Amino acid sequence: MAKASRDLILRDRLQFDINGSGNTDLVYGRVDLSDFVNIVKKEGMAIKEIRYQIRAPSKPNGVFAPTLQETSGGAPINSSLKVFATTTAYENAEDVGLASPDVINLLEMTTLNSPSEGSFPAIIENQWTHYGTPDLHPEGYNVVSDLLIGVAASLVGEHAGTTCEIDVMIIAEPVKLNEADMTEMLTQQQDL
Repeated sequence: MAKASRDLILRDRLQFDINGSGNTDLVYGRVDLSDFVNIVKKEGMAIKEIRYQIRAPSKPNGVFAPTLQETSGGAPINSSLKVFATTTAYENAEDVGLASPDVINLLEMTTLNSPSEGSFPAIIENQWTHYGTPDLHPEGYNVVSDLLIGVAASLVGEHAGTTCEIDVMIIAEPVKLNEADMTEMLTQQQDL
């Protein structure tokens, strides 16, 4: 998405730990928007785009390996990583999808590894699915609160026992809100 004249570009970096088994229970980082939103003055932000770069500072050049799991053992391994932006804190990553209230965008990375057998090579299938803000909210998503960036990982053995990072870039436009907008969005702050 091209930056319009009134758009602001905001950047943040969040960290999350992946345990020795390659898992991360759902955790959140908060992107502070308090300099841009004010309920009393009816000032909000229309979130137009959110982009993620997942980083692994302990790996060469800080690059997060797209194959989430190394092939090992005799059974297929399904690995996944989910990242999403929301104004509502969910308890479980399993509850977050396209139809979930207050979800602004959603990124899912999956790897299916089938280990090699004899002379047959391993089969590795990677998929990266990003439902961006323009897909879910083409006009932008109005907020009057901070943003939460949720992340959860399952069997991400390639990065087990490490601290990874998510760089977040947000393109948003300051907006004036009317009474109807305010009534609808005041629940956002109550949900945080």
